Amino acid sequence: MNDDTQATEGERPRRSGRERRQAESIYTDARLAERKNRAAKNDKKSSERSISVDGDNIFYTNYWNGYRRSLSYDAGQSLENAQRSLVVRQHDKRSLTLEHYPKYLSQVPYHADMMPCYEYFAEGIQHRTSLEEFKVINYNLPQSPWLEKNILPVLEQNRKLTVLELSNCSLSADDLTLLTKFVAENKTLSTLNISRTNIESEDAVKALASAFKKHPALRKVNLAYCSFTGGHGMVDKILAACRKCDSLEIGHKDFDSKCVENIANFLRKKHSLTSFSLVGAPVDKDNKRLLSEALVQNKTIEKLRLHSNQLQLPAVIRGTKKVMKALSRLTHLDMSNNRFPVQGAKVMSKFLEEPDCKLVSLIMSNNHLTTKGANELIPTLKKNTSLQHLDLSSNWLNDQCAPAVIDMLLNNSTLLSLKLSKNKSLKASYLEKGSRSRWEYDENEESGSRWKYVAKDGGRAKIVKGALFDLTSLESIAACNHTCAVKMSGCNLGNTHEETIRKFSSFTRINALEVCEVKKIRHKVVLALNKVKRDLYESSNFKDLPLEVMPYLLEMLQQRLSQTDFPRSLKTRGDATTLNRLYVSIKTWQTLPLLFARGPGKRKKKVAKKKPRKRSKFGDTEDDDDEAWVPKGARTTGKSWRNPVSGNWEWIPPPVY
Repeated sequence: MNDDTQATEGERPRRSGRERRQAESIYTDARLAERKNRAAKNDKKSSERSISVDGDNIFYTNYWNGYRRSLSYDAGQSLENAQRSLVVRQHDKRSLTLEHYPKYLSQVPYHADMMPCYEYFAEGIQHRTSLEEFKVINYNLPQSPWLEKNILPVLEQNRKLTVLELSNCSLSADDLTLLTKFVAENKTLSTLNISRTNIESEDAVKALASAFKKHPALRKVNLAYCSFTGGHGMVDKILAACRKCDSLEIGHKDFDSKCVENIANFLRKKHSLTSFSLVGAPVDKDNKRLLSEALVQNKTIEKLRLHSNQLQLPAVIRGTKKVMKALSRLTHLDMSNNRFPVQGAKVMSKFLEEPDCKLVSLIMSNNHLTTKGANELIPTLKKNTSLQHLDLSSNWLNDQCAPAVIDMLLNNSTLLSLKLSKNKSLKASYLEKGSRSRWEYDENEESGSRWKYVAKDGGRAKIVKGALFDLTSLESIAACNHTCAVKMSGCNLGNTHEETIRKFSSFTRINALEVCEVKKIRHKVVLALNKVKRDLYESSNFKDLPLEVMPYLLEMLQQRLSQTDFPRSLKTRGDATTLNRLYVSIKTWQTLPLLFARGPGKRKKKVAKKKPRKRSKFGDTEDDDDEAWVPKGARTTGKSWRNPVSGNWEWIPPPVY
């Protein structure tokens, strides 16, 4: 070693750059391994503390912070909202509801730190004895025996309980056994919902079927997305037990073709079902024919729901006269989460054109419906007078379906709601080729504004401006559709005023207000004159108005709109624009004196005329006038007088005439 590189005594020996990099790499690997082991231990603890049917969806791994796993944002928000719902006080004495719908998770996960909130909730409902409805929805309840100790005693002490819903609560086998025992002993329940529950033993299925069959008042049963251990044999037992029910929802993705075949055979038989839902169960080609024939032979079902069955219409509803006539009894039809090609749209339009069609609600969301299919279906609604609710959301519609929708809305007065949301190709506005921005600088100073909106109206804007809120003139506003609440985007994109027309808050909508059509037109005119298109006001349009209409016009010109609830937000504001409009309207109104020619407006009080008195003759024995005669101004009552001599108060009676 040289003297320069040799280390002195007591100093650390120097290392080369390569040796330093190797040492740092070894240290880093060891540190990462330690973090991974620590994260694995924390993950095991967190998994024991947090339980959910979503599994790993409630956690996310932070690779930049030592592979640390934490609760996801939606799980954290769900737990926070769930804690708030558990500790809040519910004032309804007849109903108790614990409900939550997370954004990404299917239910609120259970966490050990939430146990005090569950205990507080259980302690607060122990005194409830007049409940008629008990609902817990999308909550992963604490493990057994929490349900047995805290919930079942409350259910047993309420003798008038009619609705029980424990939907998507991850009930264990012991909880389900105790719940089945409660249903078997109960005599008042009319609705039972235990959807999204796994029934893992055949004995539990048999006990549940026996409870359904012997119950004297049970009419609605919801077993949607419930898996049954035992296959089609257990499904048969449940179906046989529900023959006396009015409504039944059943189905699971694990149902095989034999289960669907048994369901089709059950629908052929006589029963009292008026509402039936088959959800999640795949239907193959052979079962499509069996299910269609069963629905034709059935005479009682009026509400039908076929959801997520891998169907391609026309599969169950065929275009034959026999099928059309048999299914004309349906009032509600839900065939969402299937496939709806053009041929299926033609069959459905033919079904809606039937004179005996009684359909009130039609849900065709998430069916891959194209614009070509929508142009076959929507024009038939001009002749249909029974349909009130139509859902075409989450499909493949674009701007080319706007003319058909406008024509239908202008010629249909019975449709109350139309959902076209989540159709991504149905746009509010679009840019022409070569344009980079929706706004361009206007060099013409006479226009009054430097920037100009140059984007073209898309399908959503055309529907609003062409059928719901046409600002061409006051007559065009009155000629719009005032009955259908159309939901497309949920906001006023591209100056469409969609949400302004559909709703002003989360509760009130112009086209959904429970008022007469005249008031809806009046609201839209107020909105157009004062907020949307103020240039629509022209005093020459109001010269020939009748006398009875003019006060309403003056009131509309004076009213303004705020961001709150529309019917309650018509407040008077005395700004310069309002006063100017009022002055011009009154000045140009030719029949102004007639408004004041009717007098002050006070009704004269009618005074009854006195009857003339009969003159009495001298010597008449019935003449009492002489005895009752009193001189004018004479005293008719007594008075108190203080004697100045004695100092006492004395009573002086009235004089006698």
